Formats: sequence, C-alpha cells, structure tokens
Amino acid sequence: MLLASMHSAYGCSPNKRARPTNVVVDEVQALFEKKDYQKLDALYASYLKEKSMTSDSVSKLEAFFDGIAESFNTCSSTPVTEDTARTQEAALRAWNKASPRSPAPKLALAFFTTKYAWFARGTGYASTVSPDQWKLLKLRMASAKAQLDALAPTNKTNPAWYAAMLEVGVAQGATAQKFDALYEKGVAIDPYYMNLHFLASDYHSERWHGSKEEFNVAVERAVELTRERLGQTMYTRLHWSRSQSPDMFSSGDVSWARMKIGFEDILTTFDEKLTRNYLGTFACTANDASYLKKQLDVLGADVDPALWGSKRKYGYCMALAKHSGTSTLPRCFEFKNSGDVECD
Repeated sequence: MLLASMHSAYGCSPNKRARPTNVVVDEVQALFEKKDYQKLDALYASYLKEKSMTSDSVSKLEAFFDGIAESFNTCSSTPVTEDTARTQEAALRAWNKASPRSPAPKLALAFFTTKYAWFARGTGYASTVSPDQWKLLKLRMASAKAQLDALAPTNKTNPAWYAAMLEVGVAQGATAQKFDALYEKGVAIDPYYMNLHFLASDYHSERWHGSKEEFNVAVERAVELTRERLGQTMYTRLHWSRSQSPDMFSSGDVSWARMKIGFEDILTTFDEKLTRNYLGTFACTANDASYLKKQLDVLGADVDPALWGSKRKYGYCMALAKHSGTSTLPRCFEFKNSGDVECD
C-alpha cells in the first residue's frame, strides 16, 4: 500500500522523463541491492530529520521505503512465491544484522511483514479467501504489530512508523477512535507523508470500516492539511484511487471542477504523459469534450490507449473530442465478431 496509486511499479514503467521521485527510489534500490548499508542508513537519517520532499512533492522518506520495496518487485515477470518472500525477508535481516542501531531495517521488516500478510490473503474478493488464508493474514499482521510496538519508544516522531501502524489498523479493524488518533499524530509530524492520507481514506471507505460519507470527510481533511503546498492534489489523488465509476461526476459523488484543478496542480509539479493520459480519461468520463480535446492536443502521439480502459471507452473518448464545441455526444457500436468499436 506504500504510495498507493501514485507511484505504482516505478521500476516496471520506465519513463523517459523520470519523475524526481524515481531518482530517490532508484538510488535506494541500487544501494540496497549493493548492500551499501552505511549509505542507506545515512540517507534514512537525513530524510527523517529534514522531512525533505522531491520536487514533485513526495516525501523522500516515503520514497526511501518504496525503494526498498522496489527491490522485491518482479514486474510480473515471475510470480511472488513463499520462496521469494523468504529471500526478501533474509535480505532485510542481513541489513538489520549489519546495522543493529539503525531503525531503518527494522521498520522495513515491519513493512515487509504487512506485505507478507496481504500476500497470504491474496487479491480476490473476501468471499474467495479461505479460513487458512484469513488465519495467516491475522497471524502475520499480529507479528507486524508486535514489531512496531517494540519500535514505538524511538519512533514516535517518525511518520513512517505511523503509516505502518495505520496499515495494520486497516487490516485488524482498529476502532475509529484509535485509528484516527494515530492518524492525527502522524500528520502533525508530517502532513505531506501522503500514505497517511491514503490509509485513512481506505479505512473510512465503504470497502473497509466506514461509509461514503466518512470517506469524503477523510478526503477533505487530507486536502486541508496539504492545501498550502499541494492545492487540490489530494482531492484528485484520493478520488482517483477510489472512484472509477462512469457516473462518478454525474451522480455528484465527485466534483469534476475540483478533480480537474487537482490534476492541474499535480501536473504543475511534474508534467508527464502518464498523468495527462489519466486526466484525459477523467475528462471523458465527465463528458467535458473541449477539455478532453485540449489534453489530446498536448499529448499528441503520446496518447496511450492502454490507459483509457476498454476499447469502447477509448473509442468513445476519441469521438467525444471531435464533438468539442457542440452539444452532442457520440454513439458507439461494437462489432460482435471482432470486438472492435466504432463511434460516430
């Protein structure tokens, strides 16, 4: 769940204009794989003390732990197995043995244990999870909680520790009072440690322990805490990660006007084709033909159909842009034999 939806699979999605966050992630990954523990410990201490951010507005401490996790990313070339997980754990324990006084490998081990717990559960719907899988999830999350409790005395000013505790809280179903108390302490230390906000919105969503109303309150809280530096970025980030329904704007669940401003705030910090493609898809969902055309014109040959959903949606969006300046919407027809879509 680290850097959820913002920074998925850095190492698997090369970008010719590498995000500034990628620089930190790649540096940490390289140092970990070279077993340069002294440099890793120094970077960790520096990022924690300075609360520094990349130029694209990501906590360097957050990117640090993403870099450690990236070393375990198979990019879907090979499946993660119990054997690869044990190899991952052994690498972290080797770092911990070499740096017994550094909290960095201990926290990384706790993060790993939460990941290992989710691995036990699998990615299917709750109804598909077996009793044995639930049992392993609970056991491993309890282990992560015990590790974090042991680290508590020396990490009460560390936002990464609070993020790890919140992830455990989501899985274990902590009471809202306890969960929110941890969240408030974490964001008081560093409101720009974004995973704190992602985890809080997860906890308060309908999917986990809250409701649509609670999720919206969590989003507004994140926006207010980060508005000074990020504007409406968190409004867009959090709804982007949660809301993908075709009626998200027409139903009034999400404001397209705010979503659009948030995307522009994101692109101000770093303009990349991936984010702009996604902006185009949301403009299409909002049936904002003129704004969609503007994004397609900026993208040019960098339009990536794979990011626009189904063939039908891609065809509809391309046709909608051609309707810019009119009040009509395109109609689409699917050819059953080929699966191709044609939109007028």
